[in-house]
Amino acid sequence: MRLLIYSLLICFSLNATAQTRIYKIVDAQGNDTFTDKPPSPNNRDASTVKLNEINISAPTSERDRAEQASTQEDNETKTKYTVSISSPPDSTTIPMGPGNFSITANVSPALGDGAQLQLSMNGTLYGEPQTSSIWLLNNVLRGAHDFSVSVVAEDGAQLAKSSPVRIYVLRPSKLYRN
Repeated sequence: MRLLIYSLLICFSLNATAQTRIYKIVDAQGNDTFTDKPPSPNNRDASTVKLNEINISAPTSERDRAEQASTQEDNETKTKYTVSISSPPDSTTIPMGPGNFSITANVSPALGDGAQLQLSMNGTLYGEPQTSSIWLLNNVLRGAHDFSVSVVAEDGAQLAKSSPVRIYVLRPSKLYRN
């Protein structure tokens, strides 16, 4: 019974698409209108539009779906990194001076497969990705700065990111007496 219903639906849908015609009508102002209703016989600016066949692709085979699933599992088994900033601790104040200090990160497990570390300062990438977990920063302006470290793949994809650490930098100023 179901087979009969499905075959009737397919026949009706094929018949309906085969008989559908689209008309292009150009009005007095030169505007194009597309419709499925036939134009009046006295309309000389009407024409039938020929449509291309519908592009239908076959469903993927069971083998293709199995390969996609195994590829997805391989991607999920890639190394999962954890990264954190170990020095300086959150809410540290860098005392008066030229604004020079270092940031140290911990990453677990050790970097591999072309992975590198990328430092961000106030949401902006700072320097190039590197394999070392220590950054020496020079001449950082006064104020509060949020730092985070990301593990990035060779293609630039972010694999892990640390929690942000806020560091306050004090610098001498001619405008403000400290």
